Amino acid sequence: MKLRSIFIVAGIVLAGNSSYAQYTSDVLRFSQPEFGATARFKGLGGAQTALGGDISSLSANPAGLGFFTKSDFSFTPEFNNFKVGSEYLGNNVSDSKSKAGINQIGVVFYSPVNKAKGSDLNNGWVSLNFGIGYNKTNNFNSSITYSGKNAKSSMADYFANLAGNTTTGNLSSGSLEKMAYDNYLIEYDPTGYFPTTALNNNQQNIIRRTGSQSEVNIGMAGNYGNKLYLGLSLGLTNIDYTSDLAYSEGGNNLTYAGQDPVFVNGTYSFGYNSIQQTKGNGVNAKLGLIYKPVNELRLGLSFVTPTWYSLTDNYSENLNTKYKRADGTSIPEYTNPLSNYNSEYSLRTPYKVSGGVAYIFGNSGLITADAEYVDYSSIHFSSNFANEETNTNRDIASLYKGNFNYRAGLEFKLIDQFMIRGGYSYSGSPYKNLDFTTQAYSGGLGYRFDNYYLDVTYRHTKWESTNSPYTISSDYPDYSFTGAGPTANLKNSADNVFLTFGVKF
Repeated sequence: MKLRSIFIVAGIVLAGNSSYAQYTSDVLRFSQPEFGATARFKGLGGAQTALGGDISSLSANPAGLGFFTKSDFSFTPEFNNFKVGSEYLGNNVSDSKSKAGINQIGVVFYSPVNKAKGSDLNNGWVSLNFGIGYNKTNNFNSSITYSGKNAKSSMADYFANLAGNTTTGNLSSGSLEKMAYDNYLIEYDPTGYFPTTALNNNQQNIIRRTGSQSEVNIGMAGNYGNKLYLGLSLGLTNIDYTSDLAYSEGGNNLTYAGQDPVFVNGTYSFGYNSIQQTKGNGVNAKLGLIYKPVNELRLGLSFVTPTWYSLTDNYSENLNTKYKRADGTSIPEYTNPLSNYNSEYSLRTPYKVSGGVAYIFGNSGLITADAEYVDYSSIHFSSNFANEETNTNRDIASLYKGNFNYRAGLEFKLIDQFMIRGGYSYSGSPYKNLDFTTQAYSGGLGYRFDNYYLDVTYRHTKWESTNSPYTISSDYPDYSFTGAGPTANLKNSADNVFLTFGVKF
């Protein structure tokens, strides 16, 4: 688990740089799901705490289920395009990935409370509604590519840093530093390990991520006097995440005393590959209320408990190296068998508290807005390895902080059956010392006919992050020259289209 903690200081997600998954960055990744929503509520920027009347309420404020006066079924497919523009060592590269899927499906059952004929419906309980729905809450699909010429360091510096003061005979079998030593990428002398690679090497890193985070919610809500709406739901969550990394580097061999003549004035190229697969399940609960002081105004409050996850990591890596002599002839390739690691851990994500207000302009339209607080420093990691648990939780507390997220939306009825919507959301940075915020802009249309409805929304999301192919610790002998290692600055964007089909019955 060497050097895991320091790797995530520079950015949101780091590539697989050790023999194990990077827990500190992963627990943040899995703690940032969005609320599941239909195309309508996505078009409103996701501002749903006070609005209600949509199956999306199951995942955000279940009190909103109390507004239903008919049973309702909805289904939302999606199309996503993710783009990443990178700047690395002065070189700019862009990459993209597209994928379609199912974003939401669910049903609400309207259940009126039996009352004597002629009773005042504004007194006592009016209805008790139930709902169940599936939502995709996080989409991990992305493709990142960056490359450049490095005049300060090589990944071989990272390998030498990993080896530390361990003698050659005591390097752990299957470890990355042992692979590097067997591939002649690092050598040992009385002062310690050093890289055999010269500077001004060409580097490229390609990261392919797939998978998603999803949730099934089962909930209920009551309508009391058409004034107060109370609800609760149980969330059963799932994570399925894969990160496939392919790093390559090539350049001239370093010339040093005692060097094997076969490598003198030659060249090298190596490839480091890793695959991380994380799977698991979790559970949470949601409580909420919506109050209407007057018929046009709605005030909402919701609380989402932490999600308690049980997760399993499967991680594999290998390193293969090719050399050419000074005359250009090839030396047989040095290969290593795949090293595999498995680990299990528990994760407790932060709780969320949201407040919202919505104003209904009769049959003409509405405006809705939310504010949400999330404390990312409260993320908790549990493992069977005490040092691993202590160090990871220490880094979580030192790197992450609480922040506010804001969402707002407008809806106007163009004619009796057509509606137009617009929305905006802002998510604050979870980092204490990095300003990595996320903004999303959305717009959509809605059509109602008889007991059927159709909604479509386009959303554009943008955020910045960083990624490092390797990170060198400050105790490395050449740290004053190499620094912590290179970092790619990433500009990310996502263009999503959501289409909801619904029927009331």
